Amino acid sequence: MAWGVLMGPTAYIQHLLSGPRLPFTAAYFGSIALTLYLSLVKFPLTFIATMLQLVTLLWYIVSYFPMGTSGLRFAARFGGNRVAAWMNN
Repeated sequence: MAWGVLMGPTAYIQHLLSGPRLPFTAAYFGSIALTLYLSLVKFPLTFIATMLQLVTLLWYIVSYFPMGTSGLRFAARFGGNRVAAWMNN
């Protein structure tokens, strides 16, 4: 909402629906809808949908920082390697 206030609501909506941002917009609002649906229908799966929602929110926040996406890729690769090493030992 803060970005919407700073940019103006119309400009922000156009920004979210632009080509580079459309995958995020679909993923984030889809995860919100999935969380709400699962909380009403299949409560135990709500946790998974909530984690998906948090991941997409993190993706959004990091994408606005300089070097954000490359930093996130590095952190994901590092974290993935740590988890793989932990699971293999």
